[in-house]
Amino acid sequence: VRLLRLVRMREVMEQITERVQSDKLSFMLSILKLSVFIISMAHILGCIWWGIGTNEEESVNSWVVAARYHNASLDAQYLASLHWSLSQFSGGMDEISPESPLERFFAVIVWIFAFMAAAVIVSNLTSSLTQMHIIGGTRSRQLAMLRKYLKQNAISSNLALRMQRSAQHALSADLTADLIELLPVVSESLRAEMHFEMYSVALRSHSFFAWCISDCPQVVRRFCHYAMSTLIFSASDCVFTKGESPSEPRMYVVAKGTLEYVTHAETTPISEKVVVAEAVLWTLAWRHQGTLTATSDSKLAALDAKTFQEIAARFQDTATFDARVYAQDYVAHLNSLEFPHDLTMTNG
Repeated sequence: VRLLRLVRMREVMEQITERVQSDKLSFMLSILKLSVFIISMAHILGCIWWGIGTNEEESVNSWVVAARYHNASLDAQYLASLHWSLSQFSGGMDEISPESPLERFFAVIVWIFAFMAAAVIVSNLTSSLTQMHIIGGTRSRQLAMLRKYLKQNAISSNLALRMQRSAQHALSADLTADLIELLPVVSESLRAEMHFEMYSVALRSHSFFAWCISDCPQVVRRFCHYAMSTLIFSASDCVFTKGESPSEPRMYVVAKGTLEYVTHAETTPISEKVVVAEAVLWTLAWRHQGTLTATSDSKLAALDAKTFQEIAARFQDTATFDARVYAQDYVAHLNSLEFPHDLTMTNG
C-alpha cells in the first residue's frame, strides 16, 4: 500500500510540474522531488535495515547489539536506521557497520543502489543548472552584441541606454508567439482554443465583442485566432501618431501597463481594458486623431482591421451574427462628434 502511495505521489508531482511555467520554480520543484525520493527510499531501507538487525538469531551478533541500540528509545532507533540509510548515498558511515553476513550482503546491495541513485540525482541537477545557465548566457550575449553594435555606430549614450532597457524588457517580459519554436507544431484547433482564451478576456471589455462572445463564440474564435496578436511596448514607445494613416490598421486593447493619448485639446491617461482606435474596424482610410504613447512597460492585444472585416463579411448573413447595425451606429456617433478621437465610445 505504501509503495502504491509513493507511485501516486509521483504522479501528483508530475502533474504539478507540468503546470509550472517558471524555470526557476520548476528547478526548485525538481529539487523537492529528488529530496522526497531520497527521504522515502531512506525510510524504506532504514526500516529493512532495522528489521534485519533485530531478527538475527540471539547467537549471532547484529549491528543493533554492537551499536548498543537494542535498549535505546524508539525515536533513537528509527533515527539511527534512517541516518545509516541516508549515509549510503554518500559512501556510508563508520558509527554503524554490518556485523553478520546477511547484514553485510544487504549493505552491499544498498550501497550499489545508492551509488547509482546518487549518480542519477547529480546528473539531473547538473543538467537543470546547465540549462538555466545556457538561457542566461544567451541573453547576456545578446545584450553584449547590442551594446557593441550601438558603440560601433556611435549612438548617443542616452539613446543607447533606452534601447538597452527596451531590449532587457523584451527579454524579461511576456513572450510573443513568433519566439516560441514549438508553437507551430501544435494542432491548429488547440492554437485556436489558446488564442480564444488569451484574447477573449481583453475583448470582453467592449460591449459589442462581449455580446459576440456570448451569442456567436464561433465567430470570435476566428477573430482571436486569425486577426489578433500581442504587442509589447516599453515606456516612452510610440504606438501611433496624430495624422497617421496606418498601413496595417489595428484596434488596440490594453492588457497590461499604462499609456497616454494626446490630442490637440487634452491628454488622456489610458489604463488596462481600454479600447483604442476602434474606428479602423468600421471606416475606410482612418487617420489617427491623436498620439498614443506608452508611459510604462505595456502589453496590448491588437485586432487587425482587414482580417476582422474579411471574417465579419463571411458571417454577416448568418442569423446569429451581423455587425452592420453596430457599425452604422458607431459611424453615426463618430460623425456627430465635433472633435473625433481614437478612444472607443463604450468600455465595459
